[in-house]
Amino acid sequence: MSHIPLTNEKDLLQRLIDGDHAAFEIIYHHYKQQLAVNFIKLLKDDDLATDALQDLFTRVWNNRASIDAKQSFKAYLYRIAKNLVIDFYRKAAHDKTLHDLLLRATDWYSPIEEQLIKKENKEIFDSLLDKLPPQQRRAFELHKLKGKSYKEIADIMGITPTTINKHIYQASQSIKEQVLKSPHLFRVIFIPIILAYL
Repeated sequence: MSHIPLTNEKDLLQRLIDGDHAAFEIIYHHYKQQLAVNFIKLLKDDDLATDALQDLFTRVWNNRASIDAKQSFKAYLYRIAKNLVIDFYRKAAHDKTLHDLLLRATDWYSPIEEQLIKKENKEIFDSLLDKLPPQQRRAFELHKLKGKSYKEIADIMGITPTTINKHIYQASQSIKEQVLKSPHLFRVIFIPIILAYL
C-alpha cells in the first residue's frame, strides 16, 4: 500500500483512540516509510529495522487510549522511535551478538566521527586516540583529521597503502568498540546521532 495523505489527522486519531482498526491502518501506512528509513539508518540492519517498526506500532495500538489528539502525533511517534533505538543500543552494549553486528556496520563510523571531532568532544576524542597503537593513531589522524590520501600517508610513514588501510580500519573499529562499551560515551555520541536521524 502506498503512502496515503492524511486529510484529517485529528479525526483519525480520535477514531484510533476509540479502537478503530481502519484508522490505525491509515495512520500506519502514512508514517511507516519514513520511520522505516530512519530505523535502517540507525540500526544498520533491515530485520532489526522491521522489528523496531512493528514494535513501535504495537505500542501505538496498545497505548492508543493515552494518545492526545491535540498534540503532534508525528512527534509522539518519533519519541517512541527514539526510545526504541536508545534501548537497542543500551542492550547492544551487553549483548555480544548485537555488539558484533554494530561493529560490522563499518559505515557507522561516519556519524560517530562527526560527533567526536566536534569541539566540545575533543577531550573525549583525544582520550580514544591515546588508546590506539602509535602507527594506527598516526595513520588515522593523517587520513581522518588532516585529509591526506593513502598514497600521501604511505610516503610520510614509509609503509604501503594496504598497510595504511589496515591501520585506519583497525583504528576505526577500536574507536567504535570503545564508544559502544561506555555508557558515558553512548550518551554523548549516540543520542545526538539518534536525534539527528529522528
